[in-house]
Amino acid sequence: MKKVVIALVGLSVLVNLFNILMPAFSIIDLQTFPTITGGGVTGTGSITLVLLSSMNVFIDSPENKTYDFNLTDDYFIDLNVSADFTVDTWWYTLKDLRHNTTVNDSVMFVPNTTIRAVRWSNKLIVFANDSTGSEANASVEFFIYVPNTAPFINYIDDEIFVCEGNSISYKFNATDLDEDDLSVDIDPKNPFFIYPPPERVNLTTVQATIFSGTLTKEYVGTYTENISVSDGQYADSKSGVNITVIEINNVPSVENIGVQTVWTHGENSTFYEEVDVSDTENGNQSTGNFTFNLTFLNGNKFFDINEYGIMNFTANDSLVGVYNISLCVTDSAISNIHPNISLCNQDGLNNTVCQNFSLTVTDENRNPTITSYYPGNLTLTVSGTESVYFNISKYDPDGTVPDTYWYVDGVLVQYNSGNLTDELTYTFGCGISGTYKVKAEITDGLLNDSVEWSVDVLFRECPKGTSGGGGGGTPTCIPNWVCENWQVCQNAKASLEAGVLSGEDYRFIKSYCDENKISEASCGMQIRKCFDLNSCNVKMGMPVKIQPCLFVKEASCSDGIRNCHQGSCELLVDCGGPCKPCPTCSDGIQNQGELGIDCGGPCPWKCPAEVPLSDKYKALLWIVLFILIILALIKTVRIIRLKTKLEEKK
Repeated sequence: MKKVVIALVGLSVLVNLFNILMPAFSIIDLQTFPTITGGGVTGTGSITLVLLSSMNVFIDSPENKTYDFNLTDDYFIDLNVSADFTVDTWWYTLKDLRHNTTVNDSVMFVPNTTIRAVRWSNKLIVFANDSTGSEANASVEFFIYVPNTAPFINYIDDEIFVCEGNSISYKFNATDLDEDDLSVDIDPKNPFFIYPPPERVNLTTVQATIFSGTLTKEYVGTYTENISVSDGQYADSKSGVNITVIEINNVPSVENIGVQTVWTHGENSTFYEEVDVSDTENGNQSTGNFTFNLTFLNGNKFFDINEYGIMNFTANDSLVGVYNISLCVTDSAISNIHPNISLCNQDGLNNTVCQNFSLTVTDENRNPTITSYYPGNLTLTVSGTESVYFNISKYDPDGTVPDTYWYVDGVLVQYNSGNLTDELTYTFGCGISGTYKVKAEITDGLLNDSVEWSVDVLFRECPKGTSGGGGGGTPTCIPNWVCENWQVCQNAKASLEAGVLSGEDYRFIKSYCDENKISEASCGMQIRKCFDLNSCNVKMGMPVKIQPCLFVKEASCSDGIRNCHQGSCELLVDCGGPCKPCPTCSDGIQNQGELGIDCGGPCPWKCPAEVPLSDKYKALLWIVLFILIILALIKTVRIIRLKTKLEEKK
């Protein structure tokens, strides 16, 4: 037993000895000693001892600190490393921590070199191995700081055109290399707004939209707008953007005359019709601004229409028959035709609208008749989302082609004229159920006939984003909220006492002021008008219409506060809006710390390097200088000769 203890102690001492004497090496040593059992030594065996040293990598540069650069610099960092073992291969991986991406992966290098870092947070992991393949690594995190730079608008047209009756949706991009959130604005507002809020295209670029509601006749004209973008410290703007609403000549709306029947005698022997016309530019038929034309497509013309759209005649036995008549209404051209009106697919000249109707003159009017209909069963059961098909055939013994009016629960949904067979395809819509009446009614102008179906509609769920009812369901009205500029900042307490501010809103404003240590005298509030371009009559998504502000008695362009006054709002402190334009990287002026005109400093572009004169121009300068010297010598010689002659004469 003593031998066992002695052997184990000896082995422990041996291992410790190797750890002390040879820490820098990996040693494999074979030791032979007796095999130990419970009863004593029965033979010999062997044990292999593997003594591994520690392998360490050290990163001397970069360090865990912030390195300052300019935006236009290349972010080169010294990479200095060392190790406490003989390195066979070095390699590194660089990670961009802000964007959680790998910039370089497993790049081999030689110590005392440089690497290109990325802006903001970097993580560098350095790897090394020895000739046996054993590997070690070390890592460091460091930060690349670049001062804030100005955003810029990529491109906006100087002239933007939109046609009356349409809305504008003009998209443009703005870029900020700092990846800041940008505010984009248009001034003045109404009828044009920036809507919806800018959306990210990528990390540095947002897309904004100049948007409007439907631009009716009252908005015709040219609007000069200023488009701006700001990151809160710097801004860019595009002034003098002309948005022109091109006037068009709207087509007049003419009432449907429909089929007409008059008797040759009696109460219904007079045909009197005043054609209802409405037109955006020319008013109604009573203005005399329209030209009416009546053409008989068969038979002789026996009555006409006057300049106010009135047809009036009394029938007699000589006029019995069915007459097909064409009625045309022509409006006037607009007075000032825009040179780009072709963009609106018209020329601004007269519009003519025509319709045909039939007139039956009879001495014995007989009923029109629906001769057949489909579905033949007048009681139906259908799904709310199922398209249901109806048709009818009709006949009039007097030769009239009756008109057909289709109704669903008493509401007119379709009108047909000029055919002896008419049809309707109708979908009741999702989200509804119950019994509905579908009716087809025909008429010759005096007498009618009809057929009616009773339809049981089974409930079907509406897909998300739709609501049920009437012809297959209609999309939910989605509001388009837009707001005008914030109004001038008012003192919150004074506004409360004047009844302008509610108690709830005052408490909200007061709480903000208290949190930000704003005195009661300077605690202000401002409001703005917001409205829904789609007129959905809902409050969903309504923007904030009141906000805290720093109150001054007389807001101006020199009060050191970014505020609103004179009907507009400053873009940055005391510039933009009602004040002088803010300095930008596109104003053609060296300002805001720029190193040159619109370059360097806060601008995201390098200033062009001073280009030395080329050898060609240097040679040219030497030639010019040589010529000047020769001319000077010649003149000097002439002066000397002239003086010599004068002295000789004396």
